[in-house]
Amino acid sequence: MLVCAAEGSSITGALRGSGAAPGIETFAVPTLASLPEDLGTRWDAVVVEDGRPGWSAEALLDQIRARGVSIPVVVVCAPSHEATGIALVERGAADCLASDRLARLPVAVRAAVEREALGRKVMRGEAATSGPDQMLRAAFLEAPAAAITVDPAGCVATWSPAAEQLLGWTESDARGQCLADLVGGDDPAARLAGIIAEASGEHTLSRPIVPVKLRRRDGQPLHFEVRAAPREDDLPGAVLSFTDVTERWRAAFLKDYQLGFLRALGSPDEDVAFLGALEQIGLSVAGTEVRLWEADARGAVQLRAVWRCVGYDAATEAPPQAAPPAFVTRAISSRGLSFSEAGAASRVGESLGVPVFNGDHVLGALEINAPDFAGFDDAYAAHLTGLGNYLGIYCAQRRSAADFARSLEELNRISGERLRLMRLLVEAHEDERRTIAADIHDDSLQILAAVGLRLHTLRRRVNDEAARGTLDAVEQMVGTAVSRLRGLMFNLRPAGLDHGDLLGTIRDRLLQVQQDEGIEYSLTGSEPGALTTAARVTLYRVAQEAIANVVKHASASHIVVSVEDRDNGCLMRIADDGAGLGAAAESPPGHLGLPSMRERTEVAGGWLRVEAGDRRGTVVTAWVPLLVGTRSGSGSAP
Repeated sequence: MLVCAAEGSSITGALRGSGAAPGIETFAVPTLASLPEDLGTRWDAVVVEDGRPGWSAEALLDQIRARGVSIPVVVVCAPSHEATGIALVERGAADCLASDRLARLPVAVRAAVEREALGRKVMRGEAATSGPDQMLRAAFLEAPAAAITVDPAGCVATWSPAAEQLLGWTESDARGQCLADLVGGDDPAARLAGIIAEASGEHTLSRPIVPVKLRRRDGQPLHFEVRAAPREDDLPGAVLSFTDVTERWRAAFLKDYQLGFLRALGSPDEDVAFLGALEQIGLSVAGTEVRLWEADARGAVQLRAVWRCVGYDAATEAPPQAAPPAFVTRAISSRGLSFSEAGAASRVGESLGVPVFNGDHVLGALEINAPDFAGFDDAYAAHLTGLGNYLGIYCAQRRSAADFARSLEELNRISGERLRLMRLLVEAHEDERRTIAADIHDDSLQILAAVGLRLHTLRRRVNDEAARGTLDAVEQMVGTAVSRLRGLMFNLRPAGLDHGDLLGTIRDRLLQVQQDEGIEYSLTGSEPGALTTAARVTLYRVAQEAIANVVKHASASHIVVSVEDRDNGCLMRIADDGAGLGAAAESPPGHLGLPSMRERTEVAGGWLRVEAGDRRGTVVTAWVPLLVGTRSGSGSAP
């Protein structure tokens, strides 16, 4: 093959890598004048890269024509120059391909060579014949399909060279022999006899194509399509034309098992999927046993699954192995097919190791025992390698799914632990608030109250006006301290939270805001009777923080709070007519803020949402279940 392209060109790589055109010799020529003189005898075809500096496919065609050489030329051009390529074909090029379709180049080259060879045969036949009989004889001898003439009894009369090449017998060996006895394979002899009898009894060239399976002289099975017609030499019998379709049949045969393999891997049960996939692999090569050896993350190889054909003789079964045989280990290390060594010690005959890989990662190997298989050629090697790759993808996906499930389980465990710790922290926080409020009430507040009473008594006994004025001021200061301590107690732990009065507690907070800030409020709804103290505290803290944000950031004139029983829980909504989202949704340093309130509602088994109001302002919505740990599907946050 003369390739007129740059060294290392993708054209040469496409021809060599495909395997469709072996034995390519690349001959680099800088100019047209450097074309070899033996162009028509040494080379089967020329592939030229049109547009390469120093080259012109049109000039190359002209020079070949000037030399009087008959050789097919396949042109490769840029995708944008397809019109030029079509014009080159019209000038005599065998074919033209765009450079982005080089995968088809080996097929195009082979087709061009075969057309050229057929044309030469036709020309030789025409030159050697002078009449119809001679032309028929030449066509019989030059036909690419195996042509065999038989008498009515099915005995061979003539045997074409193509038949000798395909089936292995020479014409002298085959003449006079019964065709069914000579090449009969898995099909019964009566089938060939029926084809011959049917063709002999009709005078028409239009015959249906019949598939048959025959056997070569060396015993290799072949698949043919047979076309039968009456003999044209006025003798009884038939002319049979055998077209070898073994490759096409095998491709369809293997495709069926590949589809069965993929269907098996679709099973939701992992063990069933592996067993079904191994069964399809074993049946495709007439195997007796297929084992899957799987490598873990540390590289240790273990037996994962085993399939044995029905009727497998247990006496021939190899003893159980804790480690894969050497040829399986070689398949894993080399990432290629590896055969067992032949010998009398092998109980199951020829065995094969097929790597199971995904990308650059080898995940294991298949051990295939097939003692009765005719042989692993390139087609079967590609078939098994492809299935090993598919199985590797499946194993990798299965591992990824298992890793994801473990990660999700660990994440759920950590999340549950975080919520448990958060719940303990909230409970400790509330207990501490309750303790501090109780201490203030029982200690500091009582002392200040007693001081206030004594000051009032002392004031009544003092007659000096200046002293009484001083005592009045001190008494007023003590009263202010008592009032502030009562407010602090309320903020720390309102007493109503422990007595089932959520709305009263919120109302007290809103009244305080109204008095201090002049912000009007509305409070509607009712508290569900089954609301727990912990849930009540959570809702109050959310309301407390939301109201504080309105006071600090919203510049609002009205606050609307509603509480209602919703979806087996309590739903609270706080809306204002202020500036809207922004600073209200953020927490200044040192403040818990709404993010902390969101965590509180999650700890309580509920949810919290902050969003803009219908017209202006901000709406804070919180929902908690009536019982901790229960959530209704419709009560979930959108």
